[in-house]
Amino acid sequence: MEFSSLLIVIFIFILSGVFIMRPFLVEEKKPKRSGSSRTDSLVAEKERLLLAIEELDLEYELEKISSGEHNRNRDILLAEAADVIKQLDKIQKPDSSKKKKISTPAKVDDELERLINERRQQLKNEKSLRCPSCDQVVSEGAQFCSHCGEAL
Repeated sequence: MEFSSLLIVIFIFILSGVFIMRPFLVEEKKPKRSGSSRTDSLVAEKERLLLAIEELDLEYELEKISSGEHNRNRDILLAEAADVIKQLDKIQKPDSSKKKKISTPAKVDDELERLINERRQQLKNEKSLRCPSCDQVVSEGAQFCSHCGEAL
């Protein structure tokens, strides 16, 4: 075998070794999770408990379990679900303070009244007669403008 072909074989061998070892040598970047792991685990636990309650009710309806066993197990699952929901409420309560505060009804009413009055004034000005030359409001039935004297 020639020297150049031996170099090519060695190069291919080293290249394939590096390719195979790459996952062990390079650290993968893990994507950031949008929610906290504690919140996610509590939500998953809540869903699991709700499904377990539904399954328990179905088994009772199909008469697979006695009513005493159903009531006892259902009470246990409901207590666990209530605890999980309380924990979720404690975790999510600080986020609710970040929401935008809603204006008081009095402020909203005052703002609404102001907007209504502005619109009424605007409509009143549009309906009133105006002088074509000076654009001043003219009383109805007038034949001349009281400001510039122009004939209407």
